[in-house]
Amino acid sequence: MWKKYLALLHKIWFTHKNFFEIFSESYLDFKDFYEKLDFQVLKKYKISEQKISQILENKSKINPKDIFEKIDDLDVKITTFFDLDYPKNLKNIFNPPFLLYVRGNISDNFLAFVGSRAISSYGKKLIENFVPKVWKYFWIISGGALWCDSYAHKIALENSVKTISVFGTWIDIFYPSVNSNLFEEILKKWWALVSIFPVGEPGNPYNFPIRNEIVAWWSDGVFVVEAKQKSWSLITANLALDLGKELFTSPWDIFRPNSSWCNDLLALSSAKMVLKAEDILEEFNIKSKNLNDKKTVNFSDELEKNIYNLLLKEQLNIDQISQELNLDISTTSLKISFMELSLLIRKSENWKYEII
Repeated sequence: MWKKYLALLHKIWFTHKNFFEIFSESYLDFKDFYEKLDFQVLKKYKISEQKISQILENKSKINPKDIFEKIDDLDVKITTFFDLDYPKNLKNIFNPPFLLYVRGNISDNFLAFVGSRAISSYGKKLIENFVPKVWKYFWIISGGALWCDSYAHKIALENSVKTISVFGTWIDIFYPSVNSNLFEEILKKWWALVSIFPVGEPGNPYNFPIRNEIVAWWSDGVFVVEAKQKSWSLITANLALDLGKELFTSPWDIFRPNSSWCNDLLALSSAKMVLKAEDILEEFNIKSKNLNDKKTVNFSDELEKNIYNLLLKEQLNIDQISQELNLDISTTSLKISFMELSLLIRKSENWKYEII
């Protein structure tokens, strides 16, 4: 409950920078701070009088109950910089967001797929080829924009590859609206939608470069599917380079405008040339003779096989396994115990099960 007061503070015009100046790991009483908010309190933090007046005016206009209900209805989790599940890649940057609004489940180990909104058939083939082949090692992260971002999410969903979408709006505003079904499908898969913007924030143009920054910061590497000069994808790619992240692209037709910047990246040795998925994994010292190989397993019954096949696609907890297979918890728990004893699966640190 107390974290919801952080959403109120954010809504009435406190920034991520303000939060870092006010709160520390030893002081995170957002409720107490919100309720005692006045001119003298804010003056202590060197906030301008004009902004103080605006903050207090905004506070008088909002109804906390409405915002709390919205957060509850959408099952939004608020993760702060000091929480254990705050992404390590975001923690290690110069200017991290103080909080994340999350619908679903987040993690680390991401590859970002970015590119032109006018994606070509060749760009689609690149995504179709690479996304399903890195699932064992990386989630897919992108910005949910039209075409390239959306297609990366779509192919991830079709192949049960974990994916999250970072919003340039608050988390209840599906932008672009034509991707609403895509975002809903991400949630149904227990994966995630994420935002750093306050409740009710619309799709303002200045938000999307910030969203692209989050994608670059959070990822371990960025694959530029296709991009022409002056593309927004350059923001994400340049940030990846500045942060020392791995940058990947594939060669393109030199006469196509959408390929110009990808070929420039390769010519300048700024990006690693990718011809197959193994080329990506090599940069992370991951060796795989054949990404499609699956070991032969002897199952005692069909239920074991069904559970195993589920866990091949993603880590799941007992409740999720029961829901997917329409089983009662006791049956699932017993079968899981036998499979653990048979060294087919194991419980990971996040209390979900995975293939050994």
